[in-house]
Amino acid sequence: MADLEKFGITLGQGKHHEEALYSVALIYNICNNRLNNFLKKYNLNTGKLNILVAVRHQGKEQGLSQVDISKHLIVTPSNMTKLIDKLEKEGLVMRLALEGDRRVNIIKVTKKCEHLLDGMWDEYTQELKRPMDKLGEKDREVIAAKLVKWLNCLLV
Repeated sequence: MADLEKFGITLGQGKHHEEALYSVALIYNICNNRLNNFLKKYNLNTGKLNILVAVRHQGKEQGLSQVDISKHLIVTPSNMTKLIDKLEKEGLVMRLALEGDRRVNIIKVTKKCEHLLDGMWDEYTQELKRPMDKLGEKDREVIAAKLVKWLNCLLV
């Protein structure tokens, strides 16, 4: 509990909004850093992985437009272009012009990407679970339900 005090947040002052927001932000940073360290051995980071997963699972055989990917992942078009350029150079995605409208880029994953994701997925899933290992199942359920509820309130 005293860890939040390092960041200027005094617990028990009735500022639950600060305790919650700073806790979520710190948890995100810790988990993101751990995931990026895990992904280094695959020459990936969370940004690249998010693009690959979105294209593979949402785009399926048709692929996704570069604009749709940037909207889904909340990434600016210029940053998306840089990330797609890197993934294309690494042979993980291919960029194709939309038939009938060459201004639209369709992104598809390659076989190399499919093999990479298939080969790492079980280990990646375990890595996602690890930050909550010290909590009991009931605590994990409660936290997940509360966070989803909070998210849904913000999305309305």
